Amino acid sequence: MFQDYLFFAVDTKVQYCYRMLHMSNLIQEVKKIHSLNNPRALLLSDSMLGCVLLSSVLDYEERINLRIQCAGDFTIGAETTFQAETKGYIECASDTPIVQSLDKGENSFSELQVRSLRSQRNNSNLSEGFTLSKTNSIENALNEHLLSSFQMNTKLQLSSWIDEKSGEIYAFGVIYQELPGISEEVSEKLRNHIDQLPSMRDLFLENNDPDILAQKLIPDDLKPIKSINPKLVCSCSQEKVEGVLVTLPMDELKDIINKSESVEMKCHYCSTNYQVPFEKVMQMFASRNYTQDNSSEIN
Repeated sequence: MFQDYLFFAVDTKVQYCYRMLHMSNLIQEVKKIHSLNNPRALLLSDSMLGCVLLSSVLDYEERINLRIQCAGDFTIGAETTFQAETKGYIECASDTPIVQSLDKGENSFSELQVRSLRSQRNNSNLSEGFTLSKTNSIENALNEHLLSSFQMNTKLQLSSWIDEKSGEIYAFGVIYQELPGISEEVSEKLRNHIDQLPSMRDLFLENNDPDILAQKLIPDDLKPIKSINPKLVCSCSQEKVEGVLVTLPMDELKDIINKSESVEMKCHYCSTNYQVPFEKVMQMFASRNYTQDNSSEIN
């Protein structure tokens, strides 16, 4: 299989842009990291495809974080930087009827809640969007989110599937964004073209050569801009885990100390296990106690 890529291009008259994304190898790696069965892997794949594509059209954003609530006990998380460094996870309880139904290949989710957080480069402010969609399709939910949360006309198409012979997962998608000044004629032409496209899966299986795919995805001549390779990157560390513990309420720290055990924490995104020795937790507690006592004396 050829290397994963994120291809950037515009039409030659620069009235709209699009991004084409192949991420099969990366998603296969995520599937192994989280030991996901096929139904869960396909949901996470669509979510991560969507997250990387959204990040690719937000020129001034440092990163985008997506949380998709499929049910009260089923959450999908994905995060991507503007450099296409991405990560994702699924958090759920396996003993509920709706999750057991999904694991049998039956997606019975009745609605999807999408929440996005976007941070701009060199800016501490966050942009937030939230939508509730009556659908069980990640693609449809993300398009509704785009419609309500983004200023430019934007649409994406996603396909994630399992190869019947190899059992491996494939992931391919595209996102279109109209640019300021686009004529109504070109806009209508683009919309009609998108509506008539086959699924991304069918398009990919017909011929997965990137150059041929790029030509088929838009109705006009294209102008390539750049291509980058998405990477699976997690920013977790021992220091960050300990930082989380330091900020816990004192009552929770006391509960941990009463158990006289080291603290074990697992990263949602990369499944790395971290351990904070009991002695370290005691030091955190003593430091917090000292800070609070001094603060009380000053007041």
